[in-house]
Amino acid sequence: MKYLLLLICTIFLWACSGDKTDEALLLLDKQKLDENINYDKIVFYKFIKIAIRSNAVLDTNMAEYQHFSRHTRSTLALMDKIDTNEHSISVIEALKIYNNYRKVKAFVKETDEDIFPGLIQGLNVLHGAPKVDFKTISPAEKLRTQNIEHAILSMAVLTTRDLGQPFALYECSKTQPELLPDSEIKTLLEFVRGFLFFGNNLYYLSEDGLSRNIKWLDKNENIPLPYTKAFFGWRNLSDTQTHTAFHGMNYLFRGFDRMRMERKIDEERSLEDFEFFLTDMNKLGLQNELVWIIDAYLNLKRDYPEKAVLALEKLKKSPLFSETEHQAFQEIIDFANERKPDAALKGVYDKAFITKLVSKYMIATIAKINWEQVMRDNNVPHTKEIFAGVHKFRNISNAVSQYTESSTINNSKKEITKKGSELLNKAKNLW
Repeated sequence: MKYLLLLICTIFLWACSGDKTDEALLLLDKQKLDENINYDKIVFYKFIKIAIRSNAVLDTNMAEYQHFSRHTRSTLALMDKIDTNEHSISVIEALKIYNNYRKVKAFVKETDEDIFPGLIQGLNVLHGAPKVDFKTISPAEKLRTQNIEHAILSMAVLTTRDLGQPFALYECSKTQPELLPDSEIKTLLEFVRGFLFFGNNLYYLSEDGLSRNIKWLDKNENIPLPYTKAFFGWRNLSDTQTHTAFHGMNYLFRGFDRMRMERKIDEERSLEDFEFFLTDMNKLGLQNELVWIIDAYLNLKRDYPEKAVLALEKLKKSPLFSETEHQAFQEIIDFANERKPDAALKGVYDKAFITKLVSKYMIATIAKINWEQVMRDNNVPHTKEIFAGVHKFRNISNAVSQYTESSTINNSKKEITKKGSELLNKAKNLW
């Protein structure tokens, strides 16, 4: 029904205009986002989160709680016994958790985890705190809390091996930063969302959030940005310089969104955004791979190949890129020296190649950040518990995925048989 309504709205918006409108394309991106986060590993992640969050429910008559409770209680009891720092998860433990998940999987897919108390409340209850009637909490406070939790988790899983961008995309999809009070956290969350949406070809969703960021930054030139400094490794920049640099980064990624869109007007807008990005970087005297990529691209577009070559020579020497990419830069230089910028832009230095380079730079930047330390330094509550939970989930998820493969279950029959034929039959019934 949800997808049908989205489709009807999209068709209606298209019918009102001979061209694809910004509104229609944004709505289509929202539908694509739902599809991108609706696969098994993400649903299992959501199941574990619901198990923790529903544990804090005081009103046990709640219909969703009753549906989940038996399976989630069993799962939490198993998780509590598992110390992933001490030993690997056994076949039996993994199968029990998977069996609980399998029984409620369809319901998990259709259930919004945010109808339950916050994750921190669930963790508190697991550690002995009393349950709280979350219905007495104001809607505004609940919205603020769950947005912050989703934002923190999106950062926590973003650079985690085995989780990474798909899980961060899910967490970002659950945030509603446009409904949060204006702040640096909101703006940085919008940027992370924008980067993740861009990386998943959701260009209109990405552009929408980055446009809000640019407007906010234009109105708030003097606000401190400590998280932003940590995110980009700009600790040597002043608050004013950090504002300028972050302002430019939002223009940069909005430019990339528009560059990858289909309409002619979007390409024209993208070139304007790239100009704003370079203006901000030149104010700071910053020189890095992002500046050189855009400088080369704009000069090729303007038919100034000799200026493009200066930036391309710097890219060719960058250790960030592979030997194959260095060879590609040399090929672009050859085109530019032959005064064939169109051949470069339609061939080697096309939009897909530039997008790959920028994504590589951003992921390398984000990977350097110790988010747990950053959050501890800024006194984010329950940082230790959140990262311990992410670590435990990663190990459990890997074990469950491993043990639910048919080849592995055949190799594990001896261990299961030791526990009795009843467990063996349960394992067989899963496949």
